[in-house]
Amino acid sequence: MRVAAMSDAVTISREELQAIVREAVRDALHDVGLRADEPKAVEEAREDFRFVRRLRQGVDGVASKVGMAIVLSIVGGLITLLTFGLKAFLGR
Repeated sequence: MRVAAMSDAVTISREELQAIVREAVRDALHDVGLRADEPKAVEEAREDFRFVRRLRQGVDGVASKVGMAIVLSIVGGLITLLTFGLKAFLGR
């Protein structure tokens, strides 16, 4: 015996769907502490994200320079050891 399943599909307009999605996104942003109900609040959040991006880029740049300095000091130390070893081997 087969029972036909009833469809729970609902038809809504594009505008209604957009309104539902906007409200859901606003609620989700509000839950994490971001306000999207005023243009000023949105602009402040954008500035906060820009600040975090600049901070991350600055830290990445410093980390790159520190890493390069460490590599150069190790290479310089190895060259110095090689030079002293050759001088000792040649008796100078």
